[in-house]
Amino acid sequence: MDPAEALEFSRYGARLRVAQPELVARTLAALNQAVTWSEDDVGVVSEAADAVALAAALRRLRQRVLLTTLLRDLTGRADLAEVCATTTRLAEVAIDAAVNFHHRRLALAHGEPTGADSGTPQHLIVVGMGKLGGSELNVSSDVDLVFI
Repeated sequence: MDPAEALEFSRYGARLRVAQPELVARTLAALNQAVTWSEDDVGVVSEAADAVALAAALRRLRQRVLLTTLLRDLTGRADLAEVCATTTRLAEVAIDAAVNFHHRRLALAHGEPTGADSGTPQHLIVVGMGKLGGSELNVSSDVDLVFI
């Protein structure tokens, strides 16, 4: 399938083509490569200064990753394993960024949580269950999380 035709099969892709033609052009130019996870993308997301900046960085990352994934999938450039791995990685990056952001904010407001017996710093652990835990997310999957 032609990439331009593939965009028409997705309302999401068609909306991005109108709203962000530069993103679509960059994506089309690199369509023969799987999604890359640059330190710039992950760094910007993980170092957001406030909740608005975090939401914007996550939105930009999601748009780039989902557009690339849907076009690679619809044009036969990506197999199911790549789609699942890419979608799973996006969820992991987003969850990690959100947990770390809120940990920093809460630690500033209330102090670093420490173990009652050990005195060592305690961090929230997030366990991905189901398809996330099995690295099998697809673009319509939900995530099942356990917070410890």
